Amino acid sequence: MLTHESERRTENPDQRIASLDVMRTIALFGIIVLNYHGYLNFQSVSASASPSIFERWWHPFEGVLANPFPVGFVMVAGMGVALLFNRDAAAQLRNDNISDIRWRLARRGLFLFTLGYGVEWIWAGTILPYYGAYFLIGSIIATWSRAKLIALAALSVLAGALIEWWRLEQSFNGNLTLWLSPTAPNTPRDLLIRLFIDYTHPIFPWLMFFIVGILLGRVYDQIAILRKRLFTFGTAAVVFAYSLNSIINSEFVSDSGPDERWSHLASTQPFDRGILYVTASIGVVLAVFVLVTLLCDRFGETFIVRLAQTTGQMTLTIYLAHIFIFNAVVNWWQLVTPTGLDTAMTMSLAVYFVAIVWASWWHQKFGRGPVERLYRRFGG
Repeated sequence: MLTHESERRTENPDQRIASLDVMRTIALFGIIVLNYHGYLNFQSVSASASPSIFERWWHPFEGVLANPFPVGFVMVAGMGVALLFNRDAAAQLRNDNISDIRWRLARRGLFLFTLGYGVEWIWAGTILPYYGAYFLIGSIIATWSRAKLIALAALSVLAGALIEWWRLEQSFNGNLTLWLSPTAPNTPRDLLIRLFIDYTHPIFPWLMFFIVGILLGRVYDQIAILRKRLFTFGTAAVVFAYSLNSIINSEFVSDSGPDERWSHLASTQPFDRGILYVTASIGVVLAVFVLVTLLCDRFGETFIVRLAQTTGQMTLTIYLAHIFIFNAVVNWWQLVTPTGLDTAMTMSLAVYFVAIVWASWWHQKFGRGPVERLYRRFGG
């Protein structure tokens, strides 16, 4: 008989949920590829003038695969936050226990934010400070009602879209809004601008992905029942977003090209912060997550899934390691030079597979990863 992994976890509350760790492992691969591709091939003239379909898919700023991987990380983070409260039946927790969990989340968020702020100076665009900010926000909103969370998620999406729309209108009027894109977070104002509305993973609209994770985490014990509906919703969201994008771009076209306002409104590009971009991203990640939960339920005891789960438990260590490996191999020793997606993919696969082997060895010898130990020591 097929046993849902949440039931196995109920028997052992300290057991980790395999599907969340496997999702982290999958997301980690995509992030490594996107980072290496972006750093190798988009900081020079090496980017192809006529990219193949795979190069278009893996474009680190505009490709269809540019967003699902980091979005998956953020959604799983939200699920983890919800599960912290679910572990002891949140409705029955004493106020002091709830307060303890809130402080634990806040400390974890502060650790990640501080770590990420430092990493940013050697690896521009890192998700870590944003990740820390989501945890800090999560320490406040994790126990909010479903209606309040949905309202906050909608507000974050609308805020992100409206700010970008306003910037577009200002550009038509000849007004520059470069102050909303600070080159570095050197002042409190610039830091807040980066966190909330600019750069790689701003709270507006990325908080929505985190909140979706919180809502999913609350009903994770029912995931087997909800699979079909979630998969249908996710698939429909992707089809709707890309279909509407295609229709609008084909309808509002003049001799000089597509209407920029309509093109921006219907954009599915990450840096346009549009509503369809959010819809498509969350749809893809939901559909993939459903498939991962099914895989973990059916094959959870197999070697491959166990290996993926072990790797997923050390993604913070591996994420930091992939940064230093790149700097050593490419910038210091100059063993790898930019030639296109092929080089980035080869290097990514090599680092990824070595990381999987290392994670398995380390887990058997020492258990929790080295950076994860520091993270838990500080954050509880």
